[in-house]
Order: sequence, then C-alpha cells, then structure tokens
Amino acid sequence: MKIAYLIGPMTPRGNRKDTDNAAIEYLLNVRDFLVAARALIRKGYAPFCPGIDYSYFLNLQPGEVISEESIKAMSMAFLDVADLAVLLPGWEASPGSQAEYRRAVELKMPLFYGEGSVPDEGGVNDDQDY
Repeated sequence: MKIAYLIGPMTPRGNRKDTDNAAIEYLLNVRDFLVAARALIRKGYAPFCPGIDYSYFLNLQPGEVISEESIKAMSMAFLDVADLAVLLPGWEASPGSQAEYRRAVELKMPLFYGEGSVPDEGGVNDDQDY
C-alpha cells in the first residue's frame, strides 16, 4: 500500500472565502484534511494526515508539552518515507506547506493537486469487515 502525504494549510491566515473567523478557518482546514484522507483510503492509499495533529495536544497530560518544532519534524519524517504527496487547496499560502512541497520536490516525489487527481490503487470497500 502506498503512503500518500497530505500537504495543506492548518494555521488560519484569513485566506478562506468561506469564513473570516480564525477558529472556524482552522476547523475547516482540519475538515479538508480529513475529507482528503478518507478519499485516499477509499482509493487504496495509506494517508498521512497532518490535520489530525490536534489530537496529540488534546491528549497531553498536565505538564506535558509538544513543541511546534517537534510536530513539524515528525511530519517531515513521514514525508521522507511517503510515496507521493497530495497538495490541498490553499497550500501555497502556508509557510509549512511550502516547506513540505520543497522537500517533496527535493525527494522527486510524485505530486498531485487535490485528492481527486490521485489514481485509484484498488481502494477498500467501506462496508467490509477488517
């Protein structure tokens, strides 16, 4: 199974046309990651979805800290072993996404613009038992 790394904006920057609220923009960005990840699963890929990084922070115990630098380093480690990268709308406005894009190009990784442009690899049936 091929690993598909999702590249897209997370941090609100006021670039969305569907909201001018930073909190809602962040949630919409997370939703975009999850929608793309689900589509890639159906196409037969194992997506790495930075959009779920928030879950690490929600599960921190009192006194625990995860730095932004460590999250970015973990994401880059996954990008380094991915088979392809999928660019989500708005990635160009995100400094983090730009860094991921540059790394994917450096790795000569196939790039796709949106999950719809990724070829089917024999996806899973959502109704099947695992």
